[in-house]
Amino acid sequence: MSVDLPTPIVVTRHQCPHCRRTWAKKAAATAHIPRCWQNPAARACKTCWHLEPAEDGPYPEHPGWPEGCTASHDISSGLRANCPSWQRPA
Repeated sequence: MSVDLPTPIVVTRHQCPHCRRTWAKKAAATAHIPRCWQNPAARACKTCWHLEPAEDGPYPEHPGWPEGCTASHDISSGLRANCPSWQRPA
């Protein structure tokens, strides 16, 4: 009686060095890196001194407060990249 066992397969994935997301294709990972929200070179909201993180509400029924920008940029419709007001966090 023979028992069939699974065969191990080695898979190559390409990972962003900033957000740790992975792709099967190197070209997709390479295209992502310059616009990654966690990449300081992209000068995006997620790596900026001016980002005010979202806050939970004071009680469960309260929706809380969304992310904001202390540099007076409106990010309610989406986060920004290549912002002229970007500053490295202290």
